[in-house]
Amino acid sequence: MHRLRPILLLLILLPLLVAGGACAEEDAAAPDAFAAALRTMGLTEADLGYRPQAHWPRYPHPRTVPYVMPFFEDLLAHPLDTYAFTRSLGNAVEDLLTPELLRAAPTDTARGVETLHKLGIMLATERRIGGFRVFGLDTSGLRSEPAAERPLEQALRAAWAAGSADAAPEIDVSAVPASLQRPLAALVLDLLDARTWIERGLRRVPPGVRAAVRAALPRLAESTPDGETYFPALDDAARAIDEHSLHGGCLKALQAVQDARRALGALETPESGWPPFAFRLATGLGDVVFDAGSRDVLRVEDPFLVVRFDARGATEGPLGATAPHRLVSVGLLMGGEGPIGTPAAIDVQAEEAGRAVLASGVFGCGLVYAAGDGAHQWRTGRWGLGAGLFGLGALVDEGGDDTYSLAAVGQGAAFFGAGLLLDAAGDDRYDLREGDGQGFGGPGGVGVLADRSGNDRYVAEPDAKKAGRADYHSEGRIAVSNAQGVGSGRRGDISDGHVWAGGLGALLDVDGDDVYEAGNFSQGLGYWYGTGILWDGGGNDRYRSVYFTRGSGAHFAIGALVDESGDDQHELWDTAGAALAFGWDVVNAFLIDRGSGNDTYEAQRISFGVAQVRSQAFFIDEGGDDTYVVRGGGHFLGDVDDRDAYRVPGRTSDFPWRLAQVGVFLDLGGQDHYHVRAADDALTPHTLARDNAVWQVRAREPAKPGAGAPNCSYAADVERGIVGWLASHPARAPPK
Repeated sequence: MHRLRPILLLLILLPLLVAGGACAEEDAAAPDAFAAALRTMGLTEADLGYRPQAHWPRYPHPRTVPYVMPFFEDLLAHPLDTYAFTRSLGNAVEDLLTPELLRAAPTDTARGVETLHKLGIMLATERRIGGFRVFGLDTSGLRSEPAAERPLEQALRAAWAAGSADAAPEIDVSAVPASLQRPLAALVLDLLDARTWIERGLRRVPPGVRAAVRAALPRLAESTPDGETYFPALDDAARAIDEHSLHGGCLKALQAVQDARRALGALETPESGWPPFAFRLATGLGDVVFDAGSRDVLRVEDPFLVVRFDARGATEGPLGATAPHRLVSVGLLMGGEGPIGTPAAIDVQAEEAGRAVLASGVFGCGLVYAAGDGAHQWRTGRWGLGAGLFGLGALVDEGGDDTYSLAAVGQGAAFFGAGLLLDAAGDDRYDLREGDGQGFGGPGGVGVLADRSGNDRYVAEPDAKKAGRADYHSEGRIAVSNAQGVGSGRRGDISDGHVWAGGLGALLDVDGDDVYEAGNFSQGLGYWYGTGILWDGGGNDRYRSVYFTRGSGAHFAIGALVDESGDDQHELWDTAGAALAFGWDVVNAFLIDRGSGNDTYEAQRISFGVAQVRSQAFFIDEGGDDTYVVRGGGHFLGDVDDRDAYRVPGRTSDFPWRLAQVGVFLDLGGQDHYHVRAADDALTPHTLARDNAVWQVRAREPAKPGAGAPNCSYAADVERGIVGWLASHPARAPPK
């Protein structure tokens, strides 16, 4: 009887196995819907992208636009690589930004894959300046060996000597528990080494130039996009800096902080916790502060290094913020919870809230690291919470349900440097009261906000009455957010001719049901040689914004929003358009929704894979039962505009005649619904778009002498199909 069981089991499973094999074969044989779209339009992949020539009149060629990111020209020329480029950033956060990896002690075999150092390279330097790689990393050169006798005292004497020619005073460290002294000494020495490299990187930048750059901070961000004010000191500094020495020092500081966090966390803590103690030493580099068990407010005025243990009181002042004499500033919070930064009594939008005073690296490296699962309330005014300018500003939080409140320029924002906000776990809220943050790359900058897990909410105030920054695209009602994955440059071609290419801005959220709210210029938006990315790895998400948003861009740029899975809601309000893969003036624009989620989308103008002024826009939803609602007339659902300059070369500028324009809309699988919303909110079926149909086809005209580049569009709802260039990267599976 028992010998029959395998046969019976095989008979039971055989139909399932056959069906499974058939399904696999069916999936493998699914037609490539994107390839079919190209064939129908008469295009090949070689027709996609832009490869400008320097002899084209009035085209702002990259050779004439300073600070172009190293990847930008190639990615603009090969737009289908945008997904892999984006996914690799998300994969780095998924693989590395976890509390477990941040806390785990390294092993001899894992020394070459240091978590925070690797994230610093992959998110902050690799795509900006190159040079650093993560293969075979020898971190022995990143660690200092404290003295065998009186290690902390000797390390502090070294810090004194680095900042002053005077003899060191008597340094009494007896208040600090003996077991803490050696790892604290190593941290001090490592930061001194990092400072040496940062100083080397800034060696050619005169004090006067540094002062002029700092004086520009109040007006720099808002005056940049339209080139309203030119600050020559920024050009002077950018040309003088030794980037690799500067950022090599910043990477050393990241490594030092993680080493210290792990060494201190591995110590056996007394059952009652560390005994309360306080130590403070003023040096020429800034103050060194060690504090444990305090429930009082700790106010720091000039911090080189602040380490707090199990603090229950607030920490106020310029924690982890550089200054003219303070090229390195680090805050390490070992456990504890509570408010950090600007007191709650002060409005972060008020002038007295301060600038560059919390996790901010201006001409140097400013770092704050919060260990443990405590909930923190992070607050400051401008240039903070992970803001960099000619340096690195980074805020790392391991866990807890945190709130981040900032007026402007931060939460992962940078000009001519790198800004990182890295949160590993917890249900977090990010509030940006004005703009330029939550993953913002200004000229020469890489700004990244990365959140690994939790149900998070990202808000960039859209109401111009509250935020200022009124945008004419919405008749002054909506603010220019420049937030949630935006790369934006200085469009000086309409003012003084000083054009600066935008950088890379990325918001990367791996897991959770998240909410994204912003005004105009937001959520995966590129502007003037900038690249803006919003990547969401999974969950049922809600997106709310207004105009020039969600995988869009203007003026020689790249914008992408990628959502890997989940049932998502895409809401546009007020002027409600220029969105969902919309390109204006030589832009590659993408909205890619992967997986089989049931999604809803609504817009009232120029949205869903619409290309204008010689752009290329691609809207792709891979599966699920989706609903699309359009309001008003105009271009929707895979379309292009038409202009005389596309057919006849201009007399003094002919590049619009030379560039291909493509608008694509593809929905694969599912039972989908397409509606038109009337003024009274009544819904009626769309007259062209419907389930399992093709519409809006504009194919390449037959070749003839003097014809311009193709101007093509294609829209289809496909019952079965794949997108071939996505197939090599399986959609990310949501966590179980």
